[in-house]
Amino acid sequence: MNNKYLINLIHKYKYFYCLCGLFYRHNTMLDIAKTDNGVRTSQQIDDINLKILDILNRDSSTPYVDIAKRIGISDATIHIRVRRMMAAGIINKFTISVDNDLLGYDHTAFMGINISPGSADQVVSDLLKIEEVLEMHEMHGKFDILVKIRAKDLNQLREIVANKICKVPHILESELMAVLKTKKEEQMISLYGEYRNMLLLNKLY
Repeated sequence: MNNKYLINLIHKYKYFYCLCGLFYRHNTMLDIAKTDNGVRTSQQIDDINLKILDILNRDSSTPYVDIAKRIGISDATIHIRVRRMMAAGIINKFTISVDNDLLGYDHTAFMGINISPGSADQVVSDLLKIEEVLEMHEMHGKFDILVKIRAKDLNQLREIVANKICKVPHILESELMAVLKTKKEEQMISLYGEYRNMLLLNKLY
């Protein structure tokens, strides 16, 4: 293999990677669509929106003025972008994060549930009515449904399991798994890493 051939090959690959970089840079917006009552709405997520979401995810009470200063755009732009993301269903609501241990709810457990065939909708509907059930997931594997429960003490936990969850019709069997200690509990994946990768690729190309 001669040097001229190698040089041409290198130039071809450099051109290919440059094209990939340009394509990525101009298409980093993720087209997120939501259908509501037959009406399709679309909101494009670019690096600015990713930064806004990441900041609000860490602290939803952050003023728009502060977000604007950190990103380098006007607070009016932040307001417009947040409003559009809410309209598109990307942001569902603004809420708070509390320390459940300090509130007295320091007993957490997961409960795997198996149900009779064809009863999923009814069981899910009944479980949703139980206030102490914080999360519920339909599963593929050992259990049909996995729920997360929080209680003040073991007596209340037993009350929830025995007199609320296990009273729901069509539950065939269940298994309770108590949490000994929680090391991490987040509601959303941090978007900062994705934003940082965008910046690195933009610098490369």
